[in-house]
Amino acid sequence: MLGTLTTITRISNDTRLSFDEKLQQILAAVVSCMETERGSIMIVKGRKYLSVAASTDKRLIGAKQAISEDAPSSWVFKNKKTLSIGKGADLKLFSNRYAHYKKTAFLLTPILSHNKVIGIISVTEKIGADRFTASDREVLLTLSGHVISALEKHRLAESLRKSKQLLQVKNEKLKKLEKIRTELFNMLIHDLKGPISEVLANIDILSYTVTGENLDYVESARTGCDTLFRMVADLLDIAKMEEQSLELNVEVIIPSDLIREALSRLQGLSQSRNVLLGERFPKSGETFAIKADRGILLRVLQNLLTNAIQFSPAGETVVTGFESIGPGKILFYVEDNGPGVPPAYRDAVFDKFTQISSRKDGRKYATGLGLTFCKMAVNLHYGSIRIADDGKYGSRFEFILPC
Repeated sequence: MLGTLTTITRISNDTRLSFDEKLQQILAAVVSCMETERGSIMIVKGRKYLSVAASTDKRLIGAKQAISEDAPSSWVFKNKKTLSIGKGADLKLFSNRYAHYKKTAFLLTPILSHNKVIGIISVTEKIGADRFTASDREVLLTLSGHVISALEKHRLAESLRKSKQLLQVKNEKLKKLEKIRTELFNMLIHDLKGPISEVLANIDILSYTVTGENLDYVESARTGCDTLFRMVADLLDIAKMEEQSLELNVEVIIPSDLIREALSRLQGLSQSRNVLLGERFPKSGETFAIKADRGILLRVLQNLLTNAIQFSPAGETVVTGFESIGPGKILFYVEDNGPGVPPAYRDAVFDKFTQISSRKDGRKYATGLGLTFCKMAVNLHYGSIRIADDGKYGSRFEFILPC
């Protein structure tokens, strides 16, 4: 028996053999050890059938038997016990007596895994005396325990194969749905630019025809439309940058001119929030210049300024400036005296559609798209962006660009 166990283990671990070949060779080793002429290995298929996976009579391979059928293998499956049938009254237990066998005695034992029957080994046509002893039953039960390895490896491999196929199908469906969603999203966002531009144009005309309190309402409407237009533009450009299809319109830019233009465009918002805007430039008188996309960088500054204004208490000042930080590099910054961004959130605020709240103080630390656009736009210019503050006394957003 020890030699048979070694053989079964070797066969189970032989990766060159298919599952069917493994079972057929294992059965041959079992039949030889049990000194019988015939035998089979049945495996459970679903919850209704037992299927012959290996047999000394290869014509039987693939045959199915209903678990509900009145047969010895069904009894073994239901009772999870070894069954030994000999001559006489034992044969009357089952309606199917297998009259084509030369001898009457046969032995079946379940292959158990975690107290669950996953297969059945049967042997018959005992060489010599037509009976199976208690010792024979113990030997077959021991051998069945070592067949589990081959069956379980196969079941695991089949499960992994089916799971992989299912995941591939779901992945293809998700890709198609994502493509449809992206195309619909880009189409809707692109179509929004027209109506918003028309509203902005009419508000601009209206601002020349009204005075007093009504003009304040018009300016407030213009500020809201400007913000909405920037959000739509951010969405479109983020999509293009993700697809690596955004082309930069590079030109020579004077940093101080860029900052002053950004500040001028947000005067209305700052006044409505009662927040002052300030600028801070190097005092050396040295002229600085960078090559970049003016429109893109202008929106980066506007997004950072908008956040700073919204998070600043009334009466505070938001300062924007730039400075040289070494050969070939310029640092732009936007400072405010708002709640600050805790260190734990400094990476997350640049993620798309992220808005982080603090339960302790009820503050929100992100904007959703503006900072995502800023990070991607700065990276597109071979620069970097970061938050440089202690997270307690205001925020300082910095981005560095090559000269």
